[in-house]
Amino acid sequence: MRNFRSGFTLLELLIVVSIIGILAGIAMPKMAEVARKAQEGALKGNLGSLRSSLSIYYADNEGLYPSCIAGADSSIFQDVLVPKYIRAIPQVKSGLHPGTDAVYCDSAMVAGSVHDSQGWYYDGVLPADSQQGSIWVACDHTDSKGTTWTAY
Repeated sequence: MRNFRSGFTLLELLIVVSIIGILAGIAMPKMAEVARKAQEGALKGNLGSLRSSLSIYYADNEGLYPSCIAGADSSIFQDVLVPKYIRAIPQVKSGLHPGTDAVYCDSAMVAGSVHDSQGWYYDGVLPADSQQGSIWVACDHTDSKGTTWTAY
């Protein structure tokens, strides 16, 4: 009588490992794309939250947006929006720059212009400016759809 051992042969194991490797090679790029889109969605949501808090501030203050002095890392949002209108200033995490909650305040920007890696860009210097009260993501890179971040 012969004893038969149950188990897998080396060839069967190599085939299974090869198939798993092929599937992993196909799935990994898709996972990276899904992660990027999730990060983009979070950034767009944070921008919407900031715009909503500015709108509520505008309504509470008789049609006035927060005013600020032109310059990098303005503390105006920390001073007037937190914690009454928003819990905390969200960070800009586009995946292309380090995350920051800095607010660059000026009046010279028009929607879609470029101020790369400043965090948030807020137009709050001149009350007579038609863009006053607007906020953008200060990043000149594009999202997964090819739209420049400052266009949002």
